[in-house]
Amino acid sequence: MSKKNRNQNTGEKKSENSPNDIVGKDADGVESGDDAGRRDFMKVAVAAGIGVCAIGTPICAGTRLALYPASLQGKEGKSYPLVPETDLTDKPQRFSIVDDKQDAWNLLKDQVIGTVFVHKKGDRILAFNADCPHAGCKIQYAGRPHPETAEVTEMYYCPCHAAHFDLDGKRLDKVSPRDLDALEVKVVDGVVHVQFQKFIFGITEKRT
Repeated sequence: MSKKNRNQNTGEKKSENSPNDIVGKDADGVESGDDAGRRDFMKVAVAAGIGVCAIGTPICAGTRLALYPASLQGKEGKSYPLVPETDLTDKPQRFSIVDDKQDAWNLLKDQVIGTVFVHKKGDRILAFNADCPHAGCKIQYAGRPHPETAEVTEMYYCPCHAAHFDLDGKRLDKVSPRDLDALEVKVVDGVVHVQFQKFIFGITEKRT
């Protein structure tokens, strides 16, 4: 979030002095030494001011960037309790990851910073980031025609560009550059915790 940052005429009497009485010129109309010196000083001062502005602009911009807090970071890598283990089945369930996040100088409370899918497979618990590794769209879970056999199969798929993944997170076509991004899972006192992270999409390597 950004913050919004926050000439009258005067009348003068015409001089009634003669041309020879004009300040800064002698009787022959020649500019005096003091006035010429002041004019030279002003030229130097203006030139110096322009130079300081030109040099100072990137310095000021760099300082502002250094002081400006990262926007909407959330708490990636943090472990979040999601659901009692006994409530999980072999059908993927979608969960929102809720936490505070920083936007400029404001702390936003209880914001959704991401979503995950979690399900059981035998004695294992699998969790995946719900962002498609192809372009970051949100994946869904449903029965879909298999891209190779056309048989309707339960799978993860991306509605944006038709990327398909099996329930192990393995890609079923070449749309996505990699498999779904698996997340670390642990069970603490009967509750499933998922270590939430976001990964760079559009590349073959899984990295944050």
